[in-house]
Amino acid sequence: MLLVDADRPEPVRSGARELALFLTPEPGAEAKEVEDTIEGMLLRLEEFCSLADVIRSDTSQILEENIPVLKAKLTEMRGIYAKVDRLEKSSAPVPVMYKLPTLYRTEDYFPVDAGEA
Repeated sequence: MLLVDADRPEPVRSGARELALFLTPEPGAEAKEVEDTIEGMLLRLEEFCSLADVIRSDTSQILEENIPVLKAKLTEMRGIYAKVDRLEKSSAPVPVMYKLPTLYRTEDYFPVDAGEA
């Protein structure tokens, strides 16, 4: 038991300290919850880092393997486009040499006024 003496305030202070320690709840449950939360966050961080490593390795593979193949295909397609352009230039449309006989000319049966056309 704590005795209070007017001349000595120390027992009151040490008693208050003991009472505070007695009334303070044990941090075990709260500490366990915080540790579990931190552990979960660390697991998520590790998963994120492994995902970033996978993306980085895929990006390296694309840069090293796929892009040179695409460049080769692009060069090949440019040659094909050049050949197609030359073929289009060489094959000009052939003018129509056929002329309708005068017997069947549409203008004779359905005259077209210059203002209506």
